[in-house]
Amino acid sequence: MEDSPSTPSARGGDGSAPAPESYVWPLTALVLVILPQVLVPAHLREGPPVIVPVVEGFVALILLAVAAKPGPVPRGARPLILILIAALIVANTTAAVRLVTVVLQNTPTGQAPTTVTQLLVGAGIVLSTNVVTFGMFYWQIDGGGPGGRPVQAHPFPDFQFPQTLTEGLGPPNWQPRFQDHLYLAFTNVTAFSPTDTMPLTHRAKGLMAIQSLISLSVIGLVLSRVINILPP
Repeated sequence: MEDSPSTPSARGGDGSAPAPESYVWPLTALVLVILPQVLVPAHLREGPPVIVPVVEGFVALILLAVAAKPGPVPRGARPLILILIAALIVANTTAAVRLVTVVLQNTPTGQAPTTVTQLLVGAGIVLSTNVVTFGMFYWQIDGGGPGGRPVQAHPFPDFQFPQTLTEGLGPPNWQPRFQDHLYLAFTNVTAFSPTDTMPLTHRAKGLMAIQSLISLSVIGLVLSRVINILPP
């Protein structure tokens, strides 16, 4: 894998171009949102279909194999990485659709109704996965991706961060890293709109709209169902 982001060369604090970014944090975040889908007992959550964690685990293994090779991740692998992350988004969207369907449909006769705990845990899993997968996608598309930004292979960014707008808020040659895009994805889920970082391209705006729509559907419908279930 690449050099750690904590090194001066990786941060670009000395004025030099930042080194290619490590995949350690993105893969760690991905594993952390996959594990609850497998480890949390089924009676405590309204979980995604079995195929969802299977697809996510398979994609994580492929990304790990790509990133584990010595040296920087080759730019030729970027289309494959984008396809794999898109598969993660589709899988989690499937889980979100299933959760929304459970909320909207009547409980079949003879079956126990979904509990508040199951709904809240299921929604938490879907929303946290939504943040991580879209954060990874933003990280990959923005300005040519983690391998393209340091060498300025892509002339225009997809997002405008405060450090690139105002001089003195970041070191020379500052470039956004995965943590910045993860925070962008988090604020988009919770605020349903940009906060400190603005989308500049059509694809960035479209992706943020899709992410907000998924989170709005899950949060709005699950909370309304929970309120109806809770005793007055």
